[in-house]
Amino acid sequence: MLPVLVWTLVALAAAAAVVLVASAASGGGRGGAGFLADLRAGVSARRHPDAEDAAAARAAEIEPVDVRLDEFLRATAVDDDGYLRVDEVRDVLTKARDRAVRGVQHLGSRSS
Repeated sequence: MLPVLVWTLVALAAAAAVVLVASAASGGGRGGAGFLADLRAGVSARRHPDAEDAAAARAAEIEPVDVRLDEFLRATAVDDDGYLRVDEVRDVLTKARDRAVRGVQHLGSRSS
């Protein structure tokens, strides 16, 4: 029984060390005090959830609805233009290609 207890304490100490090192490396600069403050805030939020957390919990409890893919796509279709327009992408790529060609030609004329 004693070896199990010792290894459990070693594992907990290693986990605490990893959390403290990660906290220090994250750039917060608060160290152990910041970790304890975050831990207390998390425990408090779990005991006394705010309205946003309560709403998220209620939304997670709602039963999922089975919908066929074609019904889902029909229901969520929009009439707006798509996010990506082919002609705009073509123009941007053409301009980038022209700039790259000019840059390469400019470098070639320098070496002569």
